[in-house]
Amino acid sequence: MQKVAIITGGTGTIGAAIADRFQRDGQTVVIADVDERPVPDGQVFVRCDATDPADVTSLFEAAQALGTITTVVVAHGIGLETIPGSADPDVVSRIIDINLKGTALVCDSASGYLGDGASILLVSSMSAFMGRLGFAFAYQASKAGIESLTRVYAVTYGPNGIRVNCIAPGSMVQPMKGGEEVRERLGGNEKARQALPLRRLVTEGEIAEAAAFLCSDRAPTITGVVLPVDSGMRAI
Repeated sequence: MQKVAIITGGTGTIGAAIADRFQRDGQTVVIADVDERPVPDGQVFVRCDATDPADVTSLFEAAQALGTITTVVVAHGIGLETIPGSADPDVVSRIIDINLKGTALVCDSASGYLGDGASILLVSSMSAFMGRLGFAFAYQASKAGIESLTRVYAVTYGPNGIRVNCIAPGSMVQPMKGGEEVRERLGGNEKARQALPLRRLVTEGEIAEAAAFLCSDRAPTITGVVLPVDSGMRAI
């Protein structure tokens, strides 16, 4: 049985790192994203808009043709500024549609393709529990919603042997696409590092290691959890 892992947002920093880690474990990795980009040898790219039900169905069908889907990682998302009191409603809608509704659609679709022992992993953010950022409330709300979805799907899919967990990355060495400007405006990497109890930024490889653990048979009774990988930020 060839194990297949689907990773939405798989061309992004976090998604690509998780894809490489799963490939090293011997899984066939299917990368899904809206923009086609080169992927490493041995990985398969499928163009997919996670907000489009037809695209998501096609993604799962393509992955199923390669083997048994055992892992689904929902790592797609966008981060745009939305300042309380002056946010563009269209931008808010776009963020919620892609980050939250798109995640729910992938999770809904997964139930028809996953069986006992399979795992779904969602990606949140340390910002999901923070009220002090003040410039990205739609992004933060979408990530808080993803943490809620984690618990809902864990309870719903649990009787079928499907585990659902979530990783909440903290301040990373490489900010998400579009986040570099915000990082610099807030003082750069050094200021971000000094704000963390461990005084170190998170790497995408560390996120990938956490993902590999949560989606493996080493975590058979772990489900419905949000695991911060944030150098202690959530503890503050």
